[in-house]
Amino acid sequence: MSSPLRPRTVYLKPLGAMLLAVGLAGCAQQSRPGYYDVPRESTLSDAQNQAQGRSGARAPSQIQLGFGRQEAQQAQPEAAQERAAAAKARPLTEAKTFLGTVPCPPGNTGCTAARITLTLAPGGEWRARTTLLGTPEQKPMAQQGCWDVTGTDPLRIVLMLKNNQAGKASLSFVNDNVLRILTLDDVQPLVEHRLTRQPDIDGIAELPGEPLNCSLPGAAQPS
Repeated sequence: MSSPLRPRTVYLKPLGAMLLAVGLAGCAQQSRPGYYDVPRESTLSDAQNQAQGRSGARAPSQIQLGFGRQEAQQAQPEAAQERAAAAKARPLTEAKTFLGTVPCPPGNTGCTAARITLTLAPGGEWRARTTLLGTPEQKPMAQQGCWDVTGTDPLRIVLMLKNNQAGKASLSFVNDNVLRILTLDDVQPLVEHRLTRQPDIDGIAELPGEPLNCSLPGAAQPS
């Protein structure tokens, strides 16, 4: 007597064989040579694009560098203007004292060299002390008045004596810390003389303590 399970076994064998054949074919297709290799055309084109800077995927830092260069180019003129402005002398924002020695002109035997101490105040007042060298018996002379801006590039000022009686000196700023004497007591020096800023403020204490009102009409005013 035959077993009833045998026909089912006979029919299952062909089906299993078919499934096995399909699986082997799929494995063969996935494992064919060069399946995971990048096509040569893509590799060559990518290399050319990278060499010419046309890479499709650029890092954020590279993009930022491009903008950074543009910002740097725009910032260069602004920085140059700031440096140029800083190099020029500016109107006074604080009191400054300058000191220098003015020698006698050549051939003038009756002249005595003088040491000049000049203090400029931002309110428009100036005070000066002139000490003649080689004459200890003569006391220093103290003067005051108002100063006014007479020109720019370079910045130039005039020192007017108290009550606008006359001009004491004409000066130009080499920079914020150096003054060049253009004229002194209506005399133009033959050689350049300079006054240099001092670390301490000299208020010229021998003059009256009350400051001049240099903002009154007719008085010299700072620009």
